[in-house]
Amino acid sequence: MKIRLLNVLFLSAILLMSCRPNTQNTVKQDPATQSNPSVSQETLPWAGDQDIVCEMKIDRSVEDTLHYNGTIYGFCGANCKAKFQESPSKYVTK
Repeated sequence: MKIRLLNVLFLSAILLMSCRPNTQNTVKQDPATQSNPSVSQETLPWAGDQDIVCEMKIDRSVEDTLHYNGTIYGFCGANCKAKFQESPSKYVTK
């Protein structure tokens, strides 16, 4: 029973560490916003208050963000952002 509890705690810690915030502020512009200087991060809509990959609650102060199809997506950390960048259509159609 103790071993099972330790395994659960260990796996929980690993999951929490994989979604920790990254300290780098990186915003990737999509081509539509790069070519139009009048479109800024303040005028684009946010996708929501959840990381679209792991569904962790986030707010607009997250540092890992990117623009995709005219919408700003925020991520809990670099791992979730990288997963989204690999296949954005997989997550946007959820």
